[in-house]
Amino acid sequence: MRAYERWCEANELAVARTIYELAIGTGQRLGDCVKMQWADFDGQFMSVVQDKTQAKLQIFCPARLRSYLAALPKTGRFILAKNLTDHIGKRQVQKAVEEVRAAIGVKEGEERLVPHGWRYTAARELAEAGCPDSEIQAVTGHRTLAMVQKYRAQANQKEASRCSVPASGGSDLG
Repeated sequence: MRAYERWCEANELAVARTIYELAIGTGQRLGDCVKMQWADFDGQFMSVVQDKTQAKLQIFCPARLRSYLAALPKTGRFILAKNLTDHIGKRQVQKAVEEVRAAIGVKEGEERLVPHGWRYTAARELAEAGCPDSEIQAVTGHRTLAMVQKYRAQANQKEASRCSVPASGGSDLG
């Protein structure tokens, strides 16, 4: 993901970088991020109404996203503004992301970067920080805990691996 960030910075790709920051900072889908307005952000929380679930969420934004938004010029009502009153289209955002993915070689193969994976990244980072499923669900807006647990699986496996090692460091295998 650092390669994505570096490419956006080096090539001054504000749309591709902004959608990335919004997605990993809020755990929302690209379509929901595109519709975020400056008025939805109070300096700490982002108000979101998810298209897919119609869930109304208040999402605490991590320091990284708050700093990014503080430095971002306001060019319209929307964070990703097409003009003063409209947001850019979801397809335009997807195209911007695709171009960066192609340029850095992560569009295909084992190391591919998928924008929906940014949502997974946000959920995994919350799990690794020790947030319970209910808090992760409050951020991602998933209706079922089963979906949250799917996103949490990698963080749980990592922690379980650490816990399975005996305190002495030795083996229990006789």
